Amino acid sequence: MISGLVIGIIFGFFLKRGRFCPTGTIRDVRLEGYTYNLLLILALIATEGLLYHLMISAGLVPMPKLKGFPLISVITGSFIFGFGAILTNGCIVSTLVKTGDGRITGIISAITFMIGAAFAKQGALKPVTQALASKALVNDTLYQNIPAPAGIFAAIAIPLYIVMFRYYKTHKPKFSLPKQYSGLRHLLCEKIWPKEIIVVLCGILMAAGFYFSNRTGRNGGFGITTPLLSWFNVIANNNYSLNWASMLVVGIILGSFITAFISGEFTLVGTNAITVVKTMVGSIMMGIGAVWAQGCLIGNGLTGTAQLSVRAWTGLLFISLGIWTGTQLLLMRKDA
Repeated sequence: MISGLVIGIIFGFFLKRGRFCPTGTIRDVRLEGYTYNLLLILALIATEGLLYHLMISAGLVPMPKLKGFPLISVITGSFIFGFGAILTNGCIVSTLVKTGDGRITGIISAITFMIGAAFAKQGALKPVTQALASKALVNDTLYQNIPAPAGIFAAIAIPLYIVMFRYYKTHKPKFSLPKQYSGLRHLLCEKIWPKEIIVVLCGILMAAGFYFSNRTGRNGGFGITTPLLSWFNVIANNNYSLNWASMLVVGIILGSFITAFISGEFTLVGTNAITVVKTMVGSIMMGIGAVWAQGCLIGNGLTGTAQLSVRAWTGLLFISLGIWTGTQLLLMRKDA
């Protein structure tokens, strides 16, 4: 299970070094009109999906075991999660990154997210969760009916790589800040990595997550919500049911901390009352939404999609709609 910690550290490093926020990437499609950002999300999924299905073909990991899912619950939960992510200024993985680099809002968000998720999964909202889970059940067997999925992901990934390369070449910054370091130290501690490189590296790392997670007997890849709940139950219920992904979420925090520390960026950053309230409300919404959706932006949007899960693609769509609705109502009101 140490591999979960190590991969989490690397993932946190990538997110921090590239200033890459999945929620922000999707948000700016609406806020700034950056439709190119959709290609970045698709490139990450395609990279991960290509490697994942190649590993299945090679017998390194088993086929996914996807269960039927409650359509209404997934749609509702995903939309709530996306809207909450705008209030919180980032999804739950961004919360872990903020926690690692010393931002008080990250710590508040992580705590309230776990409370919201526990409230929905094992607390007072459990009857509502169970009721939603019994409505409009849909089979999730699309992956069984698609021939040569690795070839399909390759056919998607290669053109995306070409577009990203051309975009990067024509949109390089016209100026750069003075360097404090040089060589490898500059690369690891100071340089902001291009998002085109980050999404490919994250796709490779998330594919590796399937392999290493499977080595521990867990047939799955990256996940955030249930692993955070496992730590909540350690604290609240003295229940030590931890697994590979439980170590992953700790690693993401450590990866962000290490990156911020070696870059000289780590500092405890305070906040104000309005931001605290928005963060708490948004994080509770994300926690409840992730339980109802059976996954968050990482678990559904960037992991399950690589498995060709209908639930995950539905989740990604409605998380995006929630993000764009929140952007319109909360961030663009003055321009409306």
